[in-house]
Amino acid sequence: MRRELLGIGRWTFYGLGLLGALLLLGAAPTPDTPEASSSGGVQVPVVLDGVRYEPEVFNRLWADLNRRGIYLCFTFARDGTFVAFSTKEACDDFLQKEWGLPPVIVPSLLSPPLRVRVEGTQVWVEPLEDADAAPSPPADGSGGMAPQQLCPLPDFYWSRNWEHILCQGWALNVSFGSQIGDLRQIPGPCAGSWNDCISSAQAAAGIRQLILWEHIHFQGNYFRIPAGSTAPDLRAFGWNDRASSLYAQP
Repeated sequence: MRRELLGIGRWTFYGLGLLGALLLLGAAPTPDTPEASSSGGVQVPVVLDGVRYEPEVFNRLWADLNRRGIYLCFTFARDGTFVAFSTKEACDDFLQKEWGLPPVIVPSLLSPPLRVRVEGTQVWVEPLEDADAAPSPPADGSGGMAPQQLCPLPDFYWSRNWEHILCQGWALNVSFGSQIGDLRQIPGPCAGSWNDCISSAQAAAGIRQLILWEHIHFQGNYFRIPAGSTAPDLRAFGWNDRASSLYAQP
């Protein structure tokens, strides 16, 4: 992918093509039925463990790996390349060298108590113990942006996730350090919750990374967005409507 199509750091990822979807819980896929079959899997080339694969080849490989119980870590290189790793160790090593990020600490299966506020189409989530000290959202619940505005610049404190591509529709605003082990419990626009509902996402500038997992309780494949970065269309990476848990790692 050309650098101009995908900027990292504080830049946003614009100009992305059509993108694919989440492996749902259920029967294990086979090599002939890619795990992201509901929307065709990834639609951009992927560098897996240092080897570049075209989308159709990668999707078959991805499905086979999942069938064998091997789950992938997805993220980006600074030049905009979409990369994946078959081991957590390789992913952590890459992100430490590329972005200076420490290894991800998988949160406890028992997430801390959260305070959830719903204001119109905005949902605000923050750890209960930090709620009193946390910055309050704007009174109008807009997050400082007009409803029709495309992806805004990253906020320092709030990581934002949207119902639709290009940062449109309902928004799920997650505070610094929040860990949501089950998005089915968070009120949202997809059958009443935020499970399998995120189509664009943005990591706050003040955290290390925003991590999306495909299953509840931080299980399965996961997608890591470095601090201050925006993915305005998750379909290209096979992550549209796929996240079931997430963590704004401080």
